[in-house]
Amino acid sequence: MPESSHRNRTITTIVVILLFLLVLLLVRCQRKPAAPEPVAATAPAVAPSVASAPPAPGTPPPDEVLTAATLEVPAQVNAGKPFPVKWTGPNNAKDYVTVVRKDAAASVYANYEDTSKGNPLQLLAPIETGDWEVRYVTSRSHTVLGRAPVLVVANEVTLSAPVEVVAGTVVTATWTGPNNAGDYITLVPKSLPDGQYGNYTYTTKGSPLTVTAPIAEGDAELRYMTGQGAKVLQRFPLRVVAATIALDAPATAAAGSKVTVKWTGPDNIGDYLTLVPQSLPDGQYASYANTNQGATLTLEAPKSAGVAEIRYMSGQGAKVLKRRTVLITP
Repeated sequence: MPESSHRNRTITTIVVILLFLLVLLLVRCQRKPAAPEPVAATAPAVAPSVASAPPAPGTPPPDEVLTAATLEVPAQVNAGKPFPVKWTGPNNAKDYVTVVRKDAAASVYANYEDTSKGNPLQLLAPIETGDWEVRYVTSRSHTVLGRAPVLVVANEVTLSAPVEVVAGTVVTATWTGPNNAGDYITLVPKSLPDGQYGNYTYTTKGSPLTVTAPIAEGDAELRYMTGQGAKVLQRFPLRVVAATIALDAPATAAAGSKVTVKWTGPDNIGDYLTLVPQSLPDGQYASYANTNQGATLTLEAPKSAGVAEIRYMSGQGAKVLKRRTVLITP
């Protein structure tokens, strides 16, 4: 191969290499620079308080501050009513203000509010009357840092209603009382233990209000009950008497036929007439019609021959208030 040809090939190779290096350099220059590493924030000069941030995992919580607290409360409050409490104290996490009997242990609490909820606080008075004590208590060690006496007095409560009412009817009652949250008036048999209830209406409905009488006859009581503790604040005695009911229908009817019944009675909510085989247990029903459909109702006789009964049934408790026998013929 001539020397000149060899030289030309060498020059060409060098030029190609130079061009390649030039292209590579241009590509590198156009590439975006990498993002800088984030810089760690500098810690604040003052450490955050317990209220603003929890302690780091694995580190003990800050010591409980046990400086004395002060409490300012009314000298006398009504049972079950909220009352204001002004306080000063360390406000440790979950410290609270509570109202308890004076001789209660430091770890005992009743109605309470956390101090973190502000100042003054609204504390709910107990429903039991007498001498009580408001306390500032630390959550962790149950240390009482402050005390203030408070006298809880009874509310004046009155009840008035008819002294005799018909079983299952709606009774109008007038009342005065505290109308605390959840308070209600209930109408129950006199024998029902305190703390239990029957038909009831909340006092928030106003005065007068209505409550349904029991379906059972006998001595009864209208009771004003507290929403807090279900305590009886007042009683009004009355008597529940049976309703006067009459059923007028044919003495016999063909099986499966339509039977017309004329009736009089209390027509309480949910009351109905039913026509059933006499052997059917009380509380069950067959063909029926609600009493609110009119004073004359139509019922279907049983499909089988035998002795049947027209029954006046109470909507409250499905109790049989009146019966009339009907002979079903084939």
